[in-house]
Amino acid sequence: MKPTSKELLEVISKNCSNQITFYTYNKNVLKVSDKYREGRSTSLKYISELTFYYLQEEKKIQKQFREQILKQMKSHSCLDDSDYKQGLYDALNETLDEIRFFLPKN
Repeated sequence: MKPTSKELLEVISKNCSNQITFYTYNKNVLKVSDKYREGRSTSLKYISELTFYYLQEEKKIQKQFREQILKQMKSHSCLDDSDYKQGLYDALNETLDEIRFFLPKN
């Protein structure tokens, strides 16, 4: 099974952290120039910051999805009480319950 975007970003982030540590603290072991080490470290730090940014964006998507469902519920609040309205609200509330299960508590 393919990893999720979040899982992929977490793996990349961990790999970057490991490599940054490796290139920072193994100066005598590695047979590379200081410029190579500096270029590699700069690139790894950039990738690390990029993964952090996209992990934060992924969290926003979850919240935005929840907000859209709440907006949908509010837009249907003016409907007369009926089976149709109850069906809408039941489906939307079930989805909100699923989201609550996965979102971290604030």
